[in-house]
Amino acid sequence: MTEIQSPWVDDQTWKTRWEKIEELDGGGQGEAYRARRRSDGKIGFLKIIKSKNVAERRARFFREATAYDSFGVDGIPRLIESNAHRHADDSVAPFIVTEFIVGTTLRSWRESQALVSIETAVTITSRLLDILQACHAQGCVHRDVKPDNIILEGGASARVWLLDFGISYHDLADIDFQTEHWQEVGNRFLRLPELSAGSLSKQDPRSDICFAAGVLFYLLTGDHPDVLEDSEGRLPHQRTAAMAKLQYAASPRLARLLALFDEAFAIRVVNRFATVQAMRERMDRMMRDQPPGSSADEDLAALREVLDTSANRRLTATIAKLCDALRKVQQVFNQVQQSIGGNLSISQTGWVVTGESGQNTLSWSRQGSTDRILSITYEFVPAGEELLLRMSGETVYRTDLAEPDYGGDFQNAVQTRLAARLRAVLNDPNALPPEADIFREIRPFGSLEAAAVEAVRRSRSILAFVYDPTQPERGKLRWALDYFLQNRRTRDIMNGAFVTALVPLAAIAAVSEILKQQSMEESRWVVLDQRLRPLEQQVIYANPQMAERIVGELAERYAAGSGPSA
Repeated sequence: MTEIQSPWVDDQTWKTRWEKIEELDGGGQGEAYRARRRSDGKIGFLKIIKSKNVAERRARFFREATAYDSFGVDGIPRLIESNAHRHADDSVAPFIVTEFIVGTTLRSWRESQALVSIETAVTITSRLLDILQACHAQGCVHRDVKPDNIILEGGASARVWLLDFGISYHDLADIDFQTEHWQEVGNRFLRLPELSAGSLSKQDPRSDICFAAGVLFYLLTGDHPDVLEDSEGRLPHQRTAAMAKLQYAASPRLARLLALFDEAFAIRVVNRFATVQAMRERMDRMMRDQPPGSSADEDLAALREVLDTSANRRLTATIAKLCDALRKVQQVFNQVQQSIGGNLSISQTGWVVTGESGQNTLSWSRQGSTDRILSITYEFVPAGEELLLRMSGETVYRTDLAEPDYGGDFQNAVQTRLAARLRAVLNDPNALPPEADIFREIRPFGSLEAAAVEAVRRSRSILAFVYDPTQPERGKLRWALDYFLQNRRTRDIMNGAFVTALVPLAAIAAVSEILKQQSMEESRWVVLDQRLRPLEQQVIYANPQMAERIVGELAERYAAGSGPSA
C-alpha cells in the first residue's frame, strides 16, 4: 500500500526543497515562480510571501494553503507543498507550491481576441460558476475573482482554472481576522460595496456571483466593470460604450442578457442572484433559441421571462410606494382645503414617477378662477434606508423606506408648511408667485431691492425673470420656466453665477425702460448689475438645451458681477 505523503513540510524556507525556473505574476500576497523540486524534478507553482513580518499576512498565507489542500475541487490547483502551517513562527519564511497549470490568463487570452462570441463567453463563465459553486459548498468565498486569477489551460475555453485564494474566506484554518471588518478586500476589476472598509458582509457568496457576472461582462466587452454604480447612477451594462459592445456581441439575446446583468449587478446584495445555480439557470435560458413559428402564448411566456426579473419587480414595488406617498400628501392638502371652508380649489400638474423619485405639483386657486395663487412642487426620494419628502426643494419629512409612517408627524409637517405658505400669499400682495417653486434649490427674491443687497454681498449680477400679471397666465410664465429651468445643470450654473429674482413688470419699469417697447405676451429675463442697471434682456425660451447654453454664456459674460467680464 502506497503511503500518502503530507504536503505540509517543516522547512524554514523554500530554498532547501525547490529551485526557481521562471518568475511569474504572483498577485498582491506574494512573489511567484515556476519552480522545480530538487528531490524529484516535479514542476510546481511556487509562491513566496511578500510581507513576511506582518502576522495577518502570514496567517492569510496559511488560509490560502489550506484551501488548496482541502477542497479537492476540479478547477482549483492542488497543494504540493507548504510550510505555512508554521506561520506563527517568525523564523519561518512561508511558501506555497501548487500544481503548475500550463495555460494563459483570461486577461491575456481576451486581449488577443478582437471579439468573443456570447457562446464562448457563456461557456467560460459557466465553468467558472461550477468552480465557485463547489467552493461555496465547502464554505469558501473567493472574493478576488478577476481575469488575472483565471487560467485557460492550453488556451481552450472549456478548461478553466481559478487561482489565488490569498484573500478568500473559509473556516478550514482556525484563524479569526479581527481587523477584516475595517479593511477593504476584493479587487479593482470590480469594487463591491459589501467588500469595502466598515462592511460587515464580507463573507457573502453573492459577492463571487457578482464577480462572475463581471467576468461575463469583460469577455463580451473587453472592459472592466470597475464599479457597480458610476457617477451617473448607471450599472456597468447601462453605460453607453458598454451597451454598444453588448448589442454587437449578443444582439439576438440582448434583452435577456441585460436582464441577467440587472440582477447580477444589483447594488444591494439581497437583490442579486441568491445562488450560483440561479445565475447558471438564467444563462441557460438566455442561450435557448426561440423556436421558429412559436405561438402567441410561447412569445408571451418569453416576454415574461425577459421582463419578470427581480430588478423589475423591485422597480414596480418602488414606483407603487412612491405613488402611494404622493397621494398621502394630496390627502393632507384636501384636508386643509376642507378645514378652511372650501373657498380655494386644488389642481394637479406634473405627476412624474420613476424608480428614483416621485414628483407632483399641486396648485391653489380661488374658487371660480383659473389664476393660481400658490403652486407647491413636492417629491419623494429614496435615500439609503429612508424616504425623504421635499417640498420646494427642502426636506420636510423623512421616514423608513421599507415601512413608511404617514401618521401625525407626517401630517403635521405637511400642514405646517402648507398653512404658512397659503397665509403668506393671501396676506401679502407682493408675495412671490407660485412659479417660484420651479427654481427648486434656491428660491428667487421677490423684489429687485432685496436682490440688489444680496448681489452686493456676493459680488454677483442679478438675473431677473419678469412677468406681466395682466397677461394670460402671467405671460405663459409657468410653461416657460418649467422648460427653461428643467435641467439641474442650468440651475446650478445660474445659482452659482447670479442672484435670481422673480418680479412683475412694474418692478423693472420702476428702474429702467429696457422692456418698455417689448411684448410681454411671453415672460422675459433681464440681467442687471448690482446698481440695478439693466445689461440685456430676452424672452424666456421654453427649451432646456437652449436654456443651458444661454445661462452658461450669461455666466461667462457677467462673472465679475457688474458687467461683461474682461
